[in-house]
Amino acid sequence: MNKAQIELQKALKYLDFGRLEQGEQCLMQAIEAADSAGDSTTYIRAAVCYGDLLWQTEKYEAAQSWLQLVLDRYVSLQLDTDVLNLEVSRAQTLLAQMKE
Repeated sequence: MNKAQIELQKALKYLDFGRLEQGEQCLMQAIEAADSAGDSTTYIRAAVCYGDLLWQTEKYEAAQSWLQLVLDRYVSLQLDTDVLNLEVSRAQTLLAQMKE
């Protein structure tokens, strides 16, 4: 497990316990570490989670930016993996809800 994956797992634990600030910090560290390491799968997973957190905390404009960034990166990398189906679907759902 690399640094990005470890930070993502920590973030998910913090978020499960309602510790949003710590979760957000770990998500940002996971995103940065994944981007530096070229780990597109972890980057997308962490960025969708971050966009979802922003949406849940009613920071809709920032959420929309992150979720669109994730979808654009997913398409540009032409990733064809079942691992990201849930994350990509969640990003698409949230963006659709914002446009309603």
